[in-house]
Amino acid sequence: MSVINTNITSLIAQQNLSASESSLSTSIERLSSGLKINSASDDAAGQAIANRMTSQITGLEQASSNASDGISLAQTTEGALDQVNDNLQRIRELAVQASNGTNSQSDLQSIQDEITQRLDEIDRISEQTSFNGVDVLAKDQTISIQVGANDGETIEISLSEINAETLGLGDFNVNGYDTTLTATTLTDDSGTAITSTNTSYVDSSGTTVSGGTLSEDADGNYFLTVGGKTYAAEVDTTTSGSTTTATITIDTDNAVTKKSTNTLTSLDNALNTIDSMRSDLGAIQNRFDSAITNISTTVTNLTSARSGIQDVDYATEVSAMTSAQILQQAGTSVLSQANSMPQQMLSLLQ
Repeated sequence: MSVINTNITSLIAQQNLSASESSLSTSIERLSSGLKINSASDDAAGQAIANRMTSQITGLEQASSNASDGISLAQTTEGALDQVNDNLQRIRELAVQASNGTNSQSDLQSIQDEITQRLDEIDRISEQTSFNGVDVLAKDQTISIQVGANDGETIEISLSEINAETLGLGDFNVNGYDTTLTATTLTDDSGTAITSTNTSYVDSSGTTVSGGTLSEDADGNYFLTVGGKTYAAEVDTTTSGSTTTATITIDTDNAVTKKSTNTLTSLDNALNTIDSMRSDLGAIQNRFDSAITNISTTVTNLTSARSGIQDVDYATEVSAMTSAQILQQAGTSVLSQANSMPQQMLSLLQ
């Protein structure tokens, strides 16, 4: 059909040219951005899936950093416990030395002075060791470390208060004082007679003290309190030709400093406590290492999957761009010819 007012051929050529130009524009955008999905209109479902994967990837990367912080916290705590262990080992060495019967009272006092300093150092370590503002040995606590991108994906670090008191060494004392008893009768608070001896109490300076209270604690340890000063007692009962009757109150509720008993056992228990805590911290560090490895693997797999959804395949896209360029050139040429067709109608009027 030969018409002048409506050039259908030109309209068709224009439509195809517009389509090829759109395809060329899309290919150029993808090749310049490196992304197959530059807007939701490119692939709505793919864009949503890729976005969720991005959330998981960024969350896991932060979780890996959190796990590294957990390792650092555990290492800080273990380092402090190592120092506590060194002090306990030295205290045990001193306790063995103090158990030697050849020590003078002055020797025992010197040993006790160092033990006291070592115990004070343990308390200082407990009070001052911290990681990023968290006091790791000052109280019993549980630290939660987020090691996943979702709720509930945590690892707990259990920390215990560590000081001389919690280690059972709060009243640790190797410097006891001897009490020698000779022929007398003692009675307790209930009036029950205790056959014993007349008593002479001698402190570390050799001063004889009297008029005090002989006390007994829950473990059966006796010690004398005179003028506000406490004397740990090791009782040796002997018989003398001369006797003196005295009444000495035995107060089982009185808690005072005494010479420690089973000193080596107490120290071994303290060392076992430290060893157990260090073992737990070592295990938790290995667990964090495993979590970091697993996170790395998961991030790699998610990144690969996301890439398949949103990243452009350059070989395919370059081919598509070349095809669009050829179609555009052809469309331009065809449109030119289609636009010239009405001119040909004029020849029919000549």
